Amino acid sequence: MENITTSLEKQVQLLRRIETFFELQACKPDIVADMNDLNRQCLDTTGALNKAKFALDKFRNELGPKYVDVMRKMQRNQTLAIHLMGQLKDNDRKKPILQEHNGQTDSIGSAKKVTADKMFLSDYQKSPFVTKMKPRCLSFLDFNFKITHEEFDQIPKYMRGRENLDELLAFMQTVIVPSFEEKYTLLYKNKKAVTNQQDLALWKIFNQQQSAFPNIKFVTQGDIARKMGRLIDKKVNVKLQMLRHLHVLQETRNEGTVYYLWCRDC
Repeated sequence: MENITTSLEKQVQLLRRIETFFELQACKPDIVADMNDLNRQCLDTTGALNKAKFALDKFRNELGPKYVDVMRKMQRNQTLAIHLMGQLKDNDRKKPILQEHNGQTDSIGSAKKVTADKMFLSDYQKSPFVTKMKPRCLSFLDFNFKITHEEFDQIPKYMRGRENLDELLAFMQTVIVPSFEEKYTLLYKNKKAVTNQQDLALWKIFNQQQSAFPNIKFVTQGDIARKMGRLIDKKVNVKLQMLRHLHVLQETRNEGTVYYLWCRDC
């Protein structure tokens, strides 16, 4: 009984489709023009969407990175300009006092330059600090930069997970940048100025590693772990991966050691 009912329902559906076909055939002359117009509109819309997609992809792949680089350089130059303006103001305030010391202005100004807490590594190498045995915490302008919200938003969501910009910046300011600064503060010191045996051992290792990447600033996975006081875990690896995506660091291996090369230019 069910088979007969099913067969009858199928026959009824078939008859309805046939009726619909005849109805469409009967009104075909009236709707063909409209259907052709609709088809042309669909093709035009598809073409416009493809052009928009192509333009968006071009911006993301070609213009976007250039825009980010320009903004990055502008921010670094602005930071450097503010720093230099601060130095000029300090010099202007101290100029009347220095003029009272019978031509000693130049020597005092020179001493002030090399005792600044912020300088470029190239200036540090020429400064008296490299011969001082007493350690001093210095900040190098070579590693002075900011990650913008626009740059952070370019990181794929699957990569950043629950991490946010503030956490990434904190990681940079408390781990990565200090690792570079402490490394090069010690690396560029004269050997006679390194009296601590532990520092001397690191100094020798740093100089051996330097030959693998001349003229490139870098730290190793061990340097980062030593700064944190623990091994690099999955959460830290996520942050390092994001910094690689932003072209702040570049990861490479040499003789079994993991190196992180500094990619940002000041």
